[in-house]
Amino acid sequence: MNGLHRNGLNRALDTPGEKEKLISLHDAADILELSEEELRRFVAEGKIPAYKIGGEYLRFRKSQVEALRSRIRILKHQSVPILDIRPARKEEPKARYSIFDRIRDFLYFNDFYILAFILIVLLAVVILLRR
Repeated sequence: MNGLHRNGLNRALDTPGEKEKLISLHDAADILELSEEELRRFVAEGKIPAYKIGGEYLRFRKSQVEALRSRIRILKHQSVPILDIRPARKEEPKARYSIFDRIRDFLYFNDFYILAFILIVLLAVVILLRR
């Protein structure tokens, strides 16, 4: 069994009750010791599981990236070129990305800006009421 299999990566270190923060493309590329372009190509080919946040930003589960890093080290030790690795044959059903997930992701990635906006509005109201 040669290659990176997505099914095994999805199960790696996955516990259903535990919420895991996602890491960026840059961080995943650093962990895997790949360029960002190579990582994007692997995602497009289905060799590495990734998540699109806001329909634009690629994010990865750290546990899956760590499992993939271990698999890549084994393959490099066996002198198997990473580019020749074939993805798993079975396609997993795409997870639905509901409106609540989108709102939660929006709030997660923009919480600082939302808080700053609220504070600025409150300060403006206080300044205007004191005049």
